[in-house]
Amino acid sequence: MHYPSPLRAGFTVWVALDSLPSAVVASGFCSIGTEAAALSEPRSANRSLLIGAATNWAAFVAALGISFFLAPYLVRSLGDARYGVWCIAESILAYFTLFDLGIAACLVRFVAKLHATSNRHELSKLVSACFGLFVLAGAGVMVLGGAIVPFVAPGMERKLDESGDVLPFMLLMLANLAMTLPLSVFPTILDGLQRFGTKSAGRLVCLTLRVAAIVWVMETRPGLLSLALVFTAANLLEHALMAVACFRFLPGLRISLKLIDRITLKEVRGYSIDAFLAMIAGRITGQTGTIVVGGFMTVATAGHYAIAMRLVDMAKNLLRAATTTLTPAVSEREAVGDFDGVRRVLLDGTRWVLYLVLPIHIGLLFFGGPFLARWMGNSQYAEWCYPAMMVLSATLTIGVAQSVAARILYGMGKLKLFARLALVEAAVNLALSFALVGPFGLVGVAVAVSAPNVLFCLFVIVYSCRTLEVGAWRYLRVGWLKPACAAVVPTAVWSFVAPVEADWFAITFGVAVGLVPFVVCVAAIEFAQRLKFVRSGITRTAPVAQSGPITAEA
Repeated sequence: MHYPSPLRAGFTVWVALDSLPSAVVASGFCSIGTEAAALSEPRSANRSLLIGAATNWAAFVAALGISFFLAPYLVRSLGDARYGVWCIAESILAYFTLFDLGIAACLVRFVAKLHATSNRHELSKLVSACFGLFVLAGAGVMVLGGAIVPFVAPGMERKLDESGDVLPFMLLMLANLAMTLPLSVFPTILDGLQRFGTKSAGRLVCLTLRVAAIVWVMETRPGLLSLALVFTAANLLEHALMAVACFRFLPGLRISLKLIDRITLKEVRGYSIDAFLAMIAGRITGQTGTIVVGGFMTVATAGHYAIAMRLVDMAKNLLRAATTTLTPAVSEREAVGDFDGVRRVLLDGTRWVLYLVLPIHIGLLFFGGPFLARWMGNSQYAEWCYPAMMVLSATLTIGVAQSVAARILYGMGKLKLFARLALVEAAVNLALSFALVGPFGLVGVAVAVSAPNVLFCLFVIVYSCRTLEVGAWRYLRVGWLKPACAAVVPTAVWSFVAPVEADWFAITFGVAVGLVPFVVCVAAIEFAQRLKFVRSGITRTAPVAQSGPITAEA
């Protein structure tokens, strides 16, 4: 039996109450039948996706905001040298996350698919296989990291004024990562079940406890090892809560070595290899620019490029945190043969992320220069970073729209061509970076990164539309037309307001002047769409000659 969470139960009541007026009007003509149910189903599904995306995004924003404000506190508490060691250790350990091997993406897809078909035994076999593979990956992390860390730690230790705890700190953080790999099965299962509210609530609770513990440790006994202990304890607590939630929502779930068989492992391998190749391509694409600039130009120039890239990446990641919730929704709909539902995910998801990303993209172009000057405390940063940032931002809107299309491919398991073309993009990115860094410098590298990415994003969108048999005009009309029309409003306003002074008040006021009418415009567009939808529903449920369920396009 499937037990709904309090969030889902409250949401169900909300949807029922929200749908009450149209149901009452329709009942004046005839009793509510299968047509009305089919009509309200897309609305409920879309709202469920919206709530899941919002909760996942809110948790991400909270973590990002706390990290932003916690960084200067840690610098003051640890000192510049030890904080530098902390950052270097994080960068080194980030490469060990490739030991995920694409298994998490596989688990999200198949948990959603098997849960939708109520195949609990196969679900237990899948989870057991992924857990076993993650245990082996964690062991690989410890073996490889255990061989590397003893050589890296002494070099960082010598840069400190006093002998410290760098080696035990790095080994503990390595063990933390190794334990996280098998334990990550549980939050991934929650993703597959689309229990984003439960997952986000658990993370926010543990995040609050972790911040409180960090402050207490830094005020009483500041040090790298004590900081690593806090992170490890908070990490174990968070995953323990996720495990409890998983067994609560899946009471028949079993994890056992006896359930692992060759067929399941082969199925996991077939999907995970493509996801892993896409991970490698993404890592190369994200790191190429800074490395090439640092190798062929100065270290300071590499920092300027990294700042420009970071602004664009922050905007992308904020919105990608919401689109990752689409993968299990797509898998669930595909499992029950609801391809119209998958098309709605593509079209509606694209429309909503474009509503969010277009004002950010346009705002960067108008206010990016003064923001860089104020943020970095030096007006020269606008001159150094803004041209590269403007070029890199060309990937922002199309990249976020592509992330929705990519979720379709991940959810349907169609990653083979996607992953290999991602590797081609990474190779072209690297070759162009080497070719353009000499004659064109920072802007040349930005072009080398942006041009292949834009082409790749266009391919992914076209490929997803062809997979779902969605025509180009329908995709542009339903997904892009309304956001593009609404974006005209802030563009027109900001063209008169900009440029502004490099002052927080001037920047905030300038952004708000264009953003407020944009929000009003979006609300009016969506309200008109909803009103049209409701009127269409009332008409279609009237006692006229009609057969078959009604499917809304968007």
